[in-house]
Amino acid sequence: MATFFFFFFAALRFAAAASWQVVFFFFFFHFPRVLEFLRSLRAVAPGLVRYRHHERLCMGLKANFFFFFFQ
Repeated sequence: MATFFFFFFAALRFAAAASWQVVFFFFFFHFPRVLEFLRSLRAVAPGLVRYRHHERLCMGLKANFFFFFFQ
């Protein structure tokens, strides 16, 4: 049972690091994937990120994606 949690959290940390790379290096075509990751993270661990912070992150990513996509 402990190995399941180890691999689960390792995969979660890997996905979080990949999402951070996308945002940091501004690969805006992958912003929808980061949004999906944030939504799934919110579903798995609802108390991890506050609702307001989660919504601000999502709104900012959506705005940046549409701004640079339609520019």
